Amino acid sequence: MKHYEFYRLVPGTDPVQIQEKIWKTFRKLDDELDWLNKPVVFRAAEGGKSSYDLMAVVEIDGEERLDEYLAHPLTQKLEGKLEGAVADKAAFDHY
Repeated sequence: MKHYEFYRLVPGTDPVQIQEKIWKTFRKLDDELDWLNKPVVFRAAEGGKSSYDLMAVVEIDGEERLDEYLAHPLTQKLEGKLEGAVADKAAFDHY
């Protein structure tokens, strides 16, 4: 399955800095978990009409692993690092 996370940043927050924090965590997760693959983090186009500033995408081998990913210590640590910088977050999963 593919798991998408969308981030709307607090005005004035540097999207490049937040993108790098998310990317570093995803790289560590990819190295540690053999069932988590192909992580990428995209910034919205400059001047685009996107509702969110960043989109993170990861492939997870089986929906039963989603809860494990969400509860993983690295994922939880990232949530703490992003506190105060993210105004809204949404997720979407598909096969």
